[in-house]
Amino acid sequence: TGTEAAGRLPWTPEELLMADFILYNVDCGAEDAVSFAEGEQKGLCQTVPEREYGDDSDWTWGYLKSDVMVRENDSLGEGPAASKWSIDSEAETTWNETGIEYGFEVPTGEYTVTIGMYNPFGVRKADVACEGNTVVDQVKILRYKENEQTFTVNVSDGELNLKVYNSKGKNFMDSPILSYIKVAVTPEFTRELLEESVKAMYVEDPESIYTTGSSENYLARLDDAKQLLLQDSVTESQVKEKFLSLRGSYKMLTKKLRYHSFRPGEVWKDTENTPIQAHGGQVQKLTYKDPKSGETVTRWVWVGEDKTLGYRGGVCAYSSEDLYNWQFEGVIMRNVPGRASLDTDEYFKEVYAGYSKEQLDNVALSLDSERAVIERPKLIYNEKNNRYVLWFHADGPTEKSDSNYAAACAGVAVSDSPFGPYKFIDRYRLHTCPADQEDFYPDSKGMARDMNLFIDTDGRAYIIYSSEENYTLYISRLNEDYTYLDVAPDKAVYGKDYIRIFPGGHREAPALFLKDGKYYLMTSGCTGWDPNQASYATADSIFGEWTNMGDPCKGDDNHTTFESQSTCIFNDPATDTWIYMGDRWFSDKLNDSRYLWLPISFKENGDMEIAFTAEWSLR
Repeated sequence: TGTEAAGRLPWTPEELLMADFILYNVDCGAEDAVSFAEGEQKGLCQTVPEREYGDDSDWTWGYLKSDVMVRENDSLGEGPAASKWSIDSEAETTWNETGIEYGFEVPTGEYTVTIGMYNPFGVRKADVACEGNTVVDQVKILRYKENEQTFTVNVSDGELNLKVYNSKGKNFMDSPILSYIKVAVTPEFTRELLEESVKAMYVEDPESIYTTGSSENYLARLDDAKQLLLQDSVTESQVKEKFLSLRGSYKMLTKKLRYHSFRPGEVWKDTENTPIQAHGGQVQKLTYKDPKSGETVTRWVWVGEDKTLGYRGGVCAYSSEDLYNWQFEGVIMRNVPGRASLDTDEYFKEVYAGYSKEQLDNVALSLDSERAVIERPKLIYNEKNNRYVLWFHADGPTEKSDSNYAAACAGVAVSDSPFGPYKFIDRYRLHTCPADQEDFYPDSKGMARDMNLFIDTDGRAYIIYSSEENYTLYISRLNEDYTYLDVAPDKAVYGKDYIRIFPGGHREAPALFLKDGKYYLMTSGCTGWDPNQASYATADSIFGEWTNMGDPCKGDDNHTTFESQSTCIFNDPATDTWIYMGDRWFSDKLNDSRYLWLPISFKENGDMEIAFTAEWSLR
């Protein structure tokens, strides 16, 4: 280890390295004999994170019990700062002498001691005495701030003694607090230490076990350490830098998550341990050329809204082989951070090469990161021209209104890959109510908000969307390229090119699918971010007569679709399982909104039922 007492330490260099040289890691004020939490660092000399002074296996350590010491917990403190020792506010004591004391049995040598103090009240000061010497003098501890102090000390008598107090204390508000203590062997940063570290922290094939980011960082730091060891001479500062970097990257290695079941409503992370951001989205199985390997693969693809930064964001995509575990494929359509970026940012310059100034102005307006709204992204593949087409609810302010939902358009973008980048084409108002029918919002024709896509067995594609200020659902046929309506609004024939469903019904969040020759359409009511009762309808043809079948959710006593809103329904052909995809929106923290995937059952007569289950797997 490089300490003067290295020969007397009862641990191997590897044991010390893997323990970060820590002999004691104390969670001050925690209940005695409580076990260490998962992932919490345990010192080599302890079996519990806190105890009264006494024997703990082979070592003696702990706090010196005092009648004036009080255990406290604070909900605003995190980790080891959540519990602490303080002094009883009603104690009759000499405030400038009263303190919190610990003793730690250690071999002779030099030690690095770290103490943490978290203060939820007014500003106070503290002193720290160690081995009879003042090592911290009147440090100021600010309110709601964690204060950490680190110092080194030599111990020659077999026990490290520590006291935290306030030498100028006059009353309770001056009294000391203590949240955590770490006692570690002080290493000497030599070539030998770095050599031992490279051996002890070596991981074979980390990419197969750990996330890409953490394994790449680890491999880079490991290579840095090896390169330094190839030099004829190294300095202590060089070794320290490479050692600390290697140790940090090793500790940060994060195992890839593997799921084997669906857990509706729980946080769902991708293979890099990052919460999935694909809200209001859609899942389907696609065959495509993998962008990394170049091989043709068949995988599930999930696209959805990126709510990482909250309300406004682009569109993300993920891929999976089993529907449980999802690999992030990137932000496939980005917001535009200002018109100038389309002329200066290399990404946008490449995507929109050849666009005129007017077209770029429209892109900036429609995808503006500060004003535009991108919701309900849906993806379809056009076999005729081998292109991927992304439709979405494209909204935002207009010249006449600052409302987030003034534009009320359907946007479309295209790409040669399912994972983009997608080139935005335009946003459109769509079909309108015929003159001989009641229009529930005649002041704004052709609105298009919550939407979905559907490809029928003949290869024709349709867009399903809320219109007339969300009072009426429409189904409109798309052109052969899937990039616009098959027949423009001014020439469209009702019943042939489009239809309206349940006029005045106030429905949104459509999810359409075909099963056994019958068309199903599930929708929600319109209550903003709050969940409501679902309903589904059936028809024998997509432009035929739709029959309301009521709420498919069984056991949903609150009539909130199990606190979710529909976004997609799809089938896993390998298990013939139909899956309901819903979003559980958290309006005050949209990036933490959850996903509700539930199995759908069908009766002999075709009636659809959805029941909640906390965990389930494909069979």
